Amino acid sequence: MKKPFRRAFIEITNSCDLACGFCASTSRPKADMPLELFESAAAQAGELASVIFPHLLGEPLTHPQFPEILGACSRLGLKVNLVTNGALLDKFGPGVFRESSLGQVSVSLQALSCLPPARRAESLGRLLGFALRKPPGLTISFRLRGEPSDPFIKETKKALLEVLAMEGACEKAGDGLKLREGVYLNFGSIFDWPGGAGGKPKKGCLGLRHHFGILSDGRVVPCCADFDGALALGNIRESPLAAILSGPAALALRDSIAGKTPMPAYCASCGFTAPDS
Repeated sequence: MKKPFRRAFIEITNSCDLACGFCASTSRPKADMPLELFESAAAQAGELASVIFPHLLGEPLTHPQFPEILGACSRLGLKVNLVTNGALLDKFGPGVFRESSLGQVSVSLQALSCLPPARRAESLGRLLGFALRKPPGLTISFRLRGEPSDPFIKETKKALLEVLAMEGACEKAGDGLKLREGVYLNFGSIFDWPGGAGGKPKKGCLGLRHHFGILSDGRVVPCCADFDGALALGNIRESPLAAILSGPAALALRDSIAGKTPMPAYCASCGFTAPDS
């Protein structure tokens, strides 16, 4: 049976091991979601969404119980897409990437740009090795956001193609490239976070239609970019997730975000927008 949402973003931590200039900075205290709360969040979200992303703000691999979190998803029969900056892939050993729940690892390569050159080269080398030795069936998606003319973008793309492209060739795959079986390179621009000054015209967004989020404290937010809970709808510690997402406040906000009614001011500067269609 088709589920009403494609993605559920569960923020298992808002801590990060890096401090990238393009990322949002939260006003919340640093916190890891307790394993018990995650299991409740994942069980409820799994009834509603096709894929779980253990991420909203922060680096998931900084959570000390990350292997147990993936194990819980496997027991629940959930499909997981891990979004990571890639710097801590060796932290828990290779076995963690063989969990049955884990279908994809998406690596945000632009995080490497904030590292000193020597560490950047070392980190990229480890990521290339990870892609070459990945478990069968696991998809690796390298994300490279920025201007194509940026020297960092050009150098990083060149390194990936030289090492990972089979026989020096690769296939087009959507907006990116298929480098080899199960390994992809996707491109995009650096996006603007919501809540900033100014704004830009937009027709609508996919929050509460395509996806929703749960912050590390249990608050339910309409999208993957509401990193401080500005538009929080309730808390799963107090109410069931399904009731929060089907309540009148969520339905009204969904129409507002979609552009059917005036859009929330908080969304004006956000770079995530729905397709024109």
